[in-house]
Amino acid sequence: MGMKKSSKNHSAGKAYCFICGGKSFEKGFGGIKAVGGVYSVYFCASCGLGRTDPFLDPERLRKIYSSTYREDDSTRFAAPIERLIRYLRGRRRGLIEKFSAKGSILDIGCGRGDFLGLMAEKGWQVSGLDLDDRIAGHGRRTGMDLRSGTIEDAGFPDERFNTITFWHVFEHLREPLRTLAECRRVLKDDGLLVVAIPDVASTQARLTGKEWFHLDPPYHLYHYSHENIKTLLSKAGFEVVHIGHFSLEYGPYGFLQSIFNRLGLGHNLFYDFLRSKWERSPLSYMRLLLSFMLLPIALPISVFLSVFEAAAGRGGAIEVYARKKEDR
Repeated sequence: MGMKKSSKNHSAGKAYCFICGGKSFEKGFGGIKAVGGVYSVYFCASCGLGRTDPFLDPERLRKIYSSTYREDDSTRFAAPIERLIRYLRGRRRGLIEKFSAKGSILDIGCGRGDFLGLMAEKGWQVSGLDLDDRIAGHGRRTGMDLRSGTIEDAGFPDERFNTITFWHVFEHLREPLRTLAECRRVLKDDGLLVVAIPDVASTQARLTGKEWFHLDPPYHLYHYSHENIKTLLSKAGFEVVHIGHFSLEYGPYGFLQSIFNRLGLGHNLFYDFLRSKWERSPLSYMRLLLSFMLLPIALPISVFLSVFEAAAGRGGAIEVYARKKEDR
């Protein structure tokens, strides 16, 4: 990843690693300007877990999620892109049903509930949680069990669900072990846990460093690799049964935006343009023009590199499927 080691003491440098127990964190990236301030990422010297510093106050983060992550109708992109995302997310059901009996599913970080709607159409009993305060109202309109809050506060009964999913939400959790313990409690025996995360040990992360699109502070509090996530899940009472290293939804675009970032075409500007959230200025127009000119070359390269890194077990975004271990 091109990390630069630092011997200076820092709050993150003194942190305790909840995965391996390591007590030394080294500075990897610094000076990352994003919403709410300037951030650094520190890495455990033993297992490579990344930690964003500083953490924003939970209430402040919650307000950011509700105000900047989605529009009032819980969409994030223009309609054609939203339809493509919906199609890609519909393909998730196949793998879930490969490893889990059809029954009840909880999606943590469910957004507007599109994925759950697709699962409900196929006969699943669906529930969803999200930090966005607007989600409960959306649930009432759609007839789905959608709640605002965390799994720790939801009060689900023991062994309630066949499957629990985190689609690029796990890296947002402040207390992952506590959340995993609650997931284990509410999962049925042999229940399935699905964790989709960016892989900080991926090829695209190593090549693009602090400009990696999926680094994303302050939202991503921790940064996992395909190795240390297995260690964490095992520690929490789960057995990994499958890891998918290629994501059509997240891999190629992650490479594309990271390349644009490295070329100085505005940090995540193209992504913000697709969300209609970009800041209009003569410089932004110039950078976007250059991005579109490079797109016919950069996009095929990004797809090729994403396939290559996935084949090498170093995909930019991974999906981890794990079963609840039996109590001993």
